[in-house]
Amino acid sequence: MESIVEQIAKEVMLKLKADSANRGSAYTPPPARNRESGKPAIAGQTAVLLTANFKVVDQVLSQISAVAPNGSKLIVSSYLYDNFGKDSIGKGFNLIHSGNVPSHKALDGISQLIVPSLSINSLSKAASLIADTYITRVLCHAIGDGIKIVVCDESILDSARYFPAGVARKIDKLRRELEDMGVVFQRFGSIKVSPDTQCAGCAAGECATCTTCSPAPARQPEPQAPRKFAEPGPIRPMASLAAATEDACTIDCSKSPGSCVSYCAAKVKSVIDAGAARVEKGLDAPIPSRDLARYIDHTLLKPNATRDEIVKLCEEAREHSFASVCVNPTYVGLSAKLLEGSPVKVCTVIGFPLGATSSFVKATETRDAIANGASEIDMVINVGALKSKDYELVKQDIARVVEAACGNTVKVILETSLLTDEEKVKACELSKLAGADFVKTSTGFSTGGATLEDICLMRQTVGPNMGVKASGGIRDTETAVNMIQLGATRIGASASVGIVKGEKAGGKGY
Repeated sequence: MESIVEQIAKEVMLKLKADSANRGSAYTPPPARNRESGKPAIAGQTAVLLTANFKVVDQVLSQISAVAPNGSKLIVSSYLYDNFGKDSIGKGFNLIHSGNVPSHKALDGISQLIVPSLSINSLSKAASLIADTYITRVLCHAIGDGIKIVVCDESILDSARYFPAGVARKIDKLRRELEDMGVVFQRFGSIKVSPDTQCAGCAAGECATCTTCSPAPARQPEPQAPRKFAEPGPIRPMASLAAATEDACTIDCSKSPGSCVSYCAAKVKSVIDAGAARVEKGLDAPIPSRDLARYIDHTLLKPNATRDEIVKLCEEAREHSFASVCVNPTYVGLSAKLLEGSPVKVCTVIGFPLGATSSFVKATETRDAIANGASEIDMVINVGALKSKDYELVKQDIARVVEAACGNTVKVILETSLLTDEEKVKACELSKLAGADFVKTSTGFSTGGATLEDICLMRQTVGPNMGVKASGGIRDTETAVNMIQLGATRIGASASVGIVKGEKAGGKGY
């Protein structure tokens, strides 16, 4: 249960953000004030918050002297204090920890709080204003008091370099949330030392080249292009047509624009040789089976699926180069072993098929699946919570799975047949906010499957940078192609072989 302080802090920050939105400008923190007197803190007073990320403590301690003078407050976690002690980390500093100063007094007289290293766990809690440890309580107090917080952790500043794509997106999202609250993210080298904290040499004008008070400019990260969802590779002619010549082409391109991409290898090659960087494939142009296969998750989720059927599923996936096999968690290990060395991924389902298990259970299932060899996770949304408009629960439910997936692909199954259009839009928005990679239509076990209307709505809602998976009731090539043309970037089907061969499959699927 939240404490009164946490509740008040959340209410204050929500009001500040709302006021900022009404003014149409970014939130500017108020001047920091002393908690005892209520007067503004002394300009230039700096404290350093040293967390339990002990792997880099030596590096951090060597950098602190560049931004905080002797006698500055050094606020440390109880773990760090108990394991390293005052003699190791407190020399030259006024050491503050939970054993000698309460968290609400640790920031008295401070106008700037420097955080050299911050774990993902603390970053997430600070963004949500969750104060359940000494360090997170100090951070929440600083945010609420408008104290300038400067986070210098390189792994947060360059998340794409240090973490898998999914984790990096989550970190960037948390960073943006904290920036909205006034937190600054910058490197050690770019922190300016105020006149009140200069060394004696600088005060006498003798430190023109002092690297402590005038640090070298920080290395700026290389600009990165905005992330765009990676769709299957470029369309290539089928092997049987690779040797086709212009004279052999029988397609009337005026009636079927873009078909040359699929059937006229020589024409396409001549266009590329002439300097084209991209070749358009018309909506009416047929998709060769090899290219269509790369969109498909070859699926077998029946409760009575046998080991022999899973072996056959994996053999078919290898043969046709499907994007993945989608199996129940009990067969993840077997599938990973059978597909080792192939580009086919192993996908499994979490909270399946109802989505009504707890977030803890879903996260645990996810960790187990990843440990057994899964690289894609299809989780079922908490449908009841969504329909009850408990959006925070829905978002956190997804976020827990995304976190547990450790950067592997997460697809969120909406079960669209049970939702109104408004609920479908909200589910897509929450999935995107929680850091998922895909939204997916259906489990295939409810009252309906994928529809063209739902694919259009989902694509329109999530935009171009997120995947959309159509699943449930897709039994033939025409339906699969229509879904792709309207925005689906992945197809879930049990009739995958028939789809790529142009044969309409029988049966009920999955």
